[in-house]
Amino acid sequence: MILQSHQHLPLKENKIYKFIRINTITKFNILFIKFVISIFVFISNDALGFKENYYYEVQFGNLIVGKAHVFLQTKGDEIFLNTKSKTAGFLNVLYEYEGELNSSSIRENNNWLPKVFSTTGTFNDKKRSSKINFQNNIVKYKNDPVLDLKKVHPIEQSTLNEVIDPVTAFINIIEKINSNKKCDKIFKIFDGRRRYNLQIKALGNTFLKNDRPKSFNGKVLVCGLKVTPLGGHRLETKWKPNEDKFTDFKIFFGETSSGRTLPVRMNLERWFGTVIIRLIRDVS
Repeated sequence: MILQSHQHLPLKENKIYKFIRINTITKFNILFIKFVISIFVFISNDALGFKENYYYEVQFGNLIVGKAHVFLQTKGDEIFLNTKSKTAGFLNVLYEYEGELNSSSIRENNNWLPKVFSTTGTFNDKKRSSKINFQNNIVKYKNDPVLDLKKVHPIEQSTLNEVIDPVTAFINIIEKINSNKKCDKIFKIFDGRRRYNLQIKALGNTFLKNDRPKSFNGKVLVCGLKVTPLGGHRLETKWKPNEDKFTDFKIFFGETSSGRTLPVRMNLERWFGTVIIRLIRDVS
């Protein structure tokens, strides 16, 4: 059945299937979707709060391989984020992923701090979930199933001091961009299954053209991102973090028609090709 479906894929998809391991792309796409979801946030000064919906598309080559819908709400000094994501296009012929992410962050003394961060997902009929509670610099978390230490590095308890979730980290980054047009910052990140340090650096300003319908068109601040894994990453992988450059993972921050600063595009260069994320306003 898989081979039969594959034979009817367009020529461009057949070439990608032939030269790239689909399983590798799919697993990477899942991680990338989760990461991009976590940075899909923006700040509002509306005292009474607001609700908005957005979605983005994940592209590999000429194919759309992932989609996510994002619901964002503010209440006073608290931000709530909910997203639903899934694989799309030819990846669903062989592998399917659906997931949901929820987070809440609170402003204290002009700084955003994490409260709750949780993810659930199903990949090839296998369910996985993580939930973290942050209270007074005490991190309590639960994973189901627990980390398989035959496949990934352990997460040492000593590394969980003063960590924040990735959503809260990028809320603080966007606040920084809004205040002084810079994004340079380093964070200690924990998402329940991975502990890593995140460093982001300004690469300059440019004009981004909308190369897809409804994608962003306008001035952007380009920021490069590097990740230093400290636990939860795979024991066997082709990824070599010490060889990463800030230009390998670029995030383009722009101001939308609503006046909000968003990550409007993300480009990631990897050994198997380029993954592009485009932010698109959901008008439905």
